[in-house]
Amino acid sequence: MTIQTKMSGLVLTLILLCLSSGTAKADYWTKHTRVSSGNTLPQYFELENMAKSSTGLKFFYGTDRREMAGAGTDTRNLITFDGTNWIDQTEAAKTAGGYNDIEFISMYPDQFGNVWMPNRKDPNTPLLKYNGTSGQWEKISASTIASQSWPSGPAHNMYVKNIFGNKDNSNILYAVARGDDRLYILTYDRNQNKWSDSGISGGPLSSTEMGTEVWGMYNVKDGSTWIYQHNSSENEFTSGTDQGIGIWRYKNGSWTQFNSSTATSNGASFVNGITEAFVDSLGNVWVGSRHGVFEYDGSNWINWTKDNSNLFSNRIIKVQEDSDGRIWIVALENENVQDDNGGISIYNPADGTWDYYTSKNGEDALDNATNIFMLGQGEEVWMFTGHGEQFQTAGIYALTRDSSHTAIYGQISGTYVAKASFDMLKKKKTKNTSVTKMITIYKVTKVKKKTRNTRVYSGKTSTWYKALSLETGKYLIQSKAKGKKKKSRTIVIKSGDPYRLDLK
Repeated sequence: MTIQTKMSGLVLTLILLCLSSGTAKADYWTKHTRVSSGNTLPQYFELENMAKSSTGLKFFYGTDRREMAGAGTDTRNLITFDGTNWIDQTEAAKTAGGYNDIEFISMYPDQFGNVWMPNRKDPNTPLLKYNGTSGQWEKISASTIASQSWPSGPAHNMYVKNIFGNKDNSNILYAVARGDDRLYILTYDRNQNKWSDSGISGGPLSSTEMGTEVWGMYNVKDGSTWIYQHNSSENEFTSGTDQGIGIWRYKNGSWTQFNSSTATSNGASFVNGITEAFVDSLGNVWVGSRHGVFEYDGSNWINWTKDNSNLFSNRIIKVQEDSDGRIWIVALENENVQDDNGGISIYNPADGTWDYYTSKNGEDALDNATNIFMLGQGEEVWMFTGHGEQFQTAGIYALTRDSSHTAIYGQISGTYVAKASFDMLKKKKTKNTSVTKMITIYKVTKVKKKTRNTRVYSGKTSTWYKALSLETGKYLIQSKAKGKKKKSRTIVIKSGDPYRLDLK
């Protein structure tokens, strides 16, 4: 694939209060908090995993980071949300599985309303299933899995690492499991309600270098199975070394390892340390790392970096695909490298174009996005921002794509923009030497024949450049510089139109 960079240019001149026609969408993010969830979401919740059942029930797993807040001991929590009601399922899951603790790093929703959750905290009951038909929890014990998979001599201390599926055969599930100090790839046949050993051996399954964070995935395009060891972003970027053993592919009865000795088609080397891997709908394999993103088309690897594509930094923590076939790439800020900002780059393979989500064209929290979850077939996008020491500003956000809302755009450091270009989005915030004005936006409505002004935004011109998700209608815009008279103007905005303001 040829890497293309197509960016919308800066608008060099703008007429005062010029209304632009078009179909620009004002996508916006809705934050879900402890208050909005009826005090169900924990106060310091760090979202680590999400899943959506085929019946529409959403599952949120994460850790309440109380210790960093000085508020007690951390707890792991499982929450569900049906679109209206938030329910804490933590104790129900513990009771059903007989658990003292839970760790649902992997959750897999099948096509029958069930959600499968390996619990890495209990080798005796390593798997829990939420039955979407009955609404009840079901435990699958290690003895059940082992006795069905190895009738003549089962493995012991069974840990199920993760569950993954075959989109062409919804009746078959796969599991990466550890028992007797080695790894296995197991299969579950829904029609027979039976677990079996796949018979696959060797390669990473016999490697003594494979750690505890082992993941698997299936590529329906060529029937290959992929195994890799996840290396956390913190380990990768604080150690300064390329940890891990790369990624392994099992195809046609043999294993192939891709690691730092593997050359890419554009002259780079592959990596050992992997932060994310997934297979897109076309069968391409994507791998995230601290050296950018690697894409495999079935024959060759290509390395995407901030130097040859529109990534915000090379510190990639998440790669996913939405229902339109676009590839979402989440980059974290690299504090040691100038102009390495965090943000989300979205690549459209259909036409080679890019879109972006950062604090400069969306929510301020987007610069600290650490996880993206594509639910269903990728039609729902959820995001978690902030982690660790950022717990106080962390949050769970759901994306709404809506052309019925509008966006008012202003200026970035004195430059007026229609849609922020990639170069402008990457630019570090600098002190604006121009006169700072306070900008206030009011929604103007009529209530019993009286005019009511409701404030919808207040900020400074040195930092202000957008107000997203505004309903259509009349707005009062006020600007006030220190020692100067207040200036006011009234505008009327229509559905889906971006409205550009010159705030001089």
